[in-house]
Amino acid sequence: MKRLLPLTLLALAGCSTMAGEAYSPVGDFEYGAMGHDPFWMVAIGSDQIVLTLGPPGGRADGELTSTSYPRVLPQVTNGVRRWESSAGTKVIAIEARPADCTTGGRRYPDSVTVTLSGRVLKGCGGEELTESRG
Repeated sequence: MKRLLPLTLLALAGCSTMAGEAYSPVGDFEYGAMGHDPFWMVAIGSDQIVLTLGPPGGRADGELTSTSYPRVLPQVTNGVRRWESSAGTKVIAIEARPADCTTGGRRYPDSVTVTLSGRVLKGCGGEELTESRG
C-alpha cells in the first residue's frame, strides 16, 4: 500500500513537481517522522532514508541539513518497527513504537526515536491523526 507523505512533511518540503504533486526526497514515500527541540524530520522511501536537521538551537526556520542513507527494510518485533542503515561512517537507527504522540500541535500514531552515533532524537511518526479517526 502506497502511503502519502504527511501534510506536515509536505509543507516543510516546500517543493512541487510540474504536475503539482508534492516533492518527495526519497522516491516512493513509505514512512515519515519529525520532532521539535531540536527540529528534525526523517523520510523513508523505496530507495533511501533522508534525515533533515535544523540549525543549532533547534528551529526549523533556518538552514536545514539533509543526510541520505541506503534504504533498508524494517525489522518488526512486537509491533515495533526498527530501521538501521549506514553510509560509510554515518549510522542511523530509527525505532517507531505504536503510541499516541503529539508534536508541533499535531497527533501521530507512533512515538519515534532516531539514534545517530549516540545522539538521540525523540519525536512522532506515521500518518497524522485527525479528530475523526479518534
